[in-house]
Amino acid sequence: MGYVTNSAIIPALIGKGGLIISDSLNHNSIVNGARGSGATVRVSQHNNPAHLEEVLREQIAGGQLRTHRPWKKIIVIVEGIYNMEGELCKLPEIISVCKKYKAYTYLDEAHSIGAIGKTGRGVCELLGVDPADIDIMMGTFTKSFGSCGGYIAASKEIIHHLKHTCPAHIYATSMSPPAVQQVISAIKVILGEDGTNRGAKKLAQIRENSNFFRSELHKMGFEVLGDNDSPVMPIMLYNPAKIPAFSRECLRQNVAVVTVAFPATPLLLARARICISASHSREDLIKGLEVISKIGDLVGIKYFLVEQEKATAVEKLKKTQ
Repeated sequence: MGYVTNSAIIPALIGKGGLIISDSLNHNSIVNGARGSGATVRVSQHNNPAHLEEVLREQIAGGQLRTHRPWKKIIVIVEGIYNMEGELCKLPEIISVCKKYKAYTYLDEAHSIGAIGKTGRGVCELLGVDPADIDIMMGTFTKSFGSCGGYIAASKEIIHHLKHTCPAHIYATSMSPPAVQQVISAIKVILGEDGTNRGAKKLAQIRENSNFFRSELHKMGFEVLGDNDSPVMPIMLYNPAKIPAFSRECLRQNVAVVTVAFPATPLLLARARICISASHSREDLIKGLEVISKIGDLVGIKYFLVEQEKATAVEKLKKTQ
């Protein structure tokens, strides 16, 4: 899975004498992979290219701890869509900084590959970034592809190195043939190589569904994190006592939601993380919004005033009935 891909690959890429600069909100698999590598780890402010440049400049000037020798290697690790924030990475600016200071770029596309971009090629396609500018691209097959396992895309030299040094590749069991075929079939659908336009329709649908759902939640007064086009949208709950109340009351109304709390998030930044699918119909979304709005009023998590002139789709539906 994606967790093992990150936690096993990073130690095979860099070790003692190297420097990893990791975004402050990177996934736990990246955090554990960085810690296990033996490299020095520094954290940059979330999605802040200016602070990343400050950290790079400071670390390059100072060099390694105690000896002050130049770093053997510097890797900057970011996510395409941040897993708990739903935010798109500021990839063009980050690549510019990495090129300026000759640092390698490691991009985790677990939540973006197969879900965003005109043809599903992820955050690079959406933001107009040349994939050749990314040194290592990581992704998982468990989300958009509906299978298991993960992948690394890089130069032939890097892949050759990983095949001979990564324990997860050498000692772990390979993906089963049915799981591999599932991935291949999903890729063919996304790229339109199955002879249909199902992939293009699904990509357009997930984008439309995501933007519609996010817009409606905002109109209702919820605090929703993330950017447009992102299918990951966290609804902020904040108070830990509201986590079980929101989840159980939604379930009583036949709507299952995923709540996230400490240690996955800071103690007072609990949230419900909604992940939108292309398979959701407009009726599904409106039903979900209706229940979430009702439970939001009950639990008290609508932290913004609702603008009266902005009628939500749920209200419009009620008026027509």
